Amino acid sequence: MERSEARALVDKYADKEITVRHLISVEGVMRALADRLGADSDRWGLVGLWHDLDYDRTQDDLERHGLQTVEWLRDEGFTDEEVLNAILGHRFEQYRTDLVSTAIVHADAVAGLLVAAALVRPEKAAGMSVKSVKKKLKEKSFAPGVEREE
Repeated sequence: MERSEARALVDKYADKEITVRHLISVEGVMRALADRLGADSDRWGLVGLWHDLDYDRTQDDLERHGLQTVEWLRDEGFTDEEVLNAILGHRFEQYRTDLVSTAIVHADAVAGLLVAAALVRPEKAAGMSVKSVKKKLKEKSFAPGVEREE
């Protein structure tokens, strides 16, 4: 699937702009991880782009979170089981059966951390260093919603 088609599905199913920005951020982290690990960055990017696709509509019923996305994607004709499994792996531990389905959990946390670190800087992401992000990560009060143990 071309990225433009994948992005059109984000526009179709994600209701909030903040969700869209989050999905694109996690997509970027997943692509970078794939490149570093010698994996398929397009497929890993899809996992990042779609991992929370249903969140705006399932946030009050998290048992459906992930499952609804996979249902929508199958209805749209998408059949790549590795990508679908990784989306489920984001939400359900029993689906974390390979590298991509485990990586999405960590990419989600890293993207959240990077966005939070950028938001507290006057110049936002411009000039942000790994060192400054690591320093912020040590502060328990900084981005308390970001999973540090995973």
